[in-house]
Amino acid sequence: MHDSTACQDDGSVRERWDRWFRVGAILVLALAAVNLFVRLDREVVTEWDEALYATSAAETARNGNWIGTTFDGALDYYNTKPPLNIWLIALSFKAFGINLVTLRVASALAAWLTVLVLMLWARRAFGAATALLSGLVLSATYGFIYVHSGRSANTDALFTLFVLLTVVALWTARDRPWRLAWLGPVLAAVFLLRGMAVLMPLILVVTVLVVGGRRPGQRRWPALASAFVLTVLPIGSWAWARWRLDGWQFLGPMFHYDFVARSATPLEGHTGSLLYYPNNLQKDHYVWLIAAVVAIVMFPLSRDRVRRLWSELSGNAYAQTIAGAWVGVTVLIPTMMQTKVAWYLNPFYPIFALMVGRILAQGFV
Repeated sequence: MHDSTACQDDGSVRERWDRWFRVGAILVLALAAVNLFVRLDREVVTEWDEALYATSAAETARNGNWIGTTFDGALDYYNTKPPLNIWLIALSFKAFGINLVTLRVASALAAWLTVLVLMLWARRAFGAATALLSGLVLSATYGFIYVHSGRSANTDALFTLFVLLTVVALWTARDRPWRLAWLGPVLAAVFLLRGMAVLMPLILVVTVLVVGGRRPGQRRWPALASAFVLTVLPIGSWAWARWRLDGWQFLGPMFHYDFVARSATPLEGHTGSLLYYPNNLQKDHYVWLIAAVVAIVMFPLSRDRVRRLWSELSGNAYAQTIAGAWVGVTVLIPTMMQTKVAWYLNPFYPIFALMVGRILAQGFV
């Protein structure tokens, strides 16, 4: 009798959250918009990355140098990342003029879309309460908003969105294998944005597909073949055009400097211990960590709810693999790299927000 009453109460609470999801999502997205867009033109342009992107994008918009981006009129070999971010900023400049808002609008919009995608997906996967609370956490996460990310013209906000889209594509592909084809454009966009950083979502994909298992009768190979073609075509087209322009002068350093050297040596004085990123997490986001601990203490899980949660997790190896791989690649890969900077943790913030939101939701559902 007690179990059935508790289940009925849980069901009615979930229904109330579902009914109010649209209103709650609008409020969360409004908060995200305020944090990302208000006074965006008052932020100082930072050295060096944001200033480099601004200069190269302005020259691209004026001169049409879309393949070989320039700095001060000469081909730029200091910024060894592919040109997608410069393209987006240049298009913004051409459409709306050159100013600080148009410089940063692509990154701010990417961060806002990350909050939206996280909430829409989390509602289907974990329920409305977890979705809204996760969106709230992410909308007010300092690193996600300010550190080289949403309110700057750097690549990190877009990269975080693409990693999240990789997770969503993998999650939904469990029942609809053709959703794996969406991995092609996403991985291509990651490469054209950050070059060899594509290894992060690629390792995530391979781990999930190899370890996560699949349902009997699923045919994933046609979708994976499509994803492969949709990945290779954009990357190959740009790489061929760039190679025809200056051979290996750019493509070589893109691999050796931006990937090998950055992984093997601490470039430009960016050093740190194995605890560098946990320290950044507790230093910048201690409020959410404290909130999660308080929620655990104030709303301890009942034995019945623990049993149900364990049943959900133990019966879904695919979901377990995605969650584990998501945390693993976004934390372990930056930790293993010798060059350490705070913004390398940005792709971790959506799952951080999801975990905190899930914990907080236990107090309401």
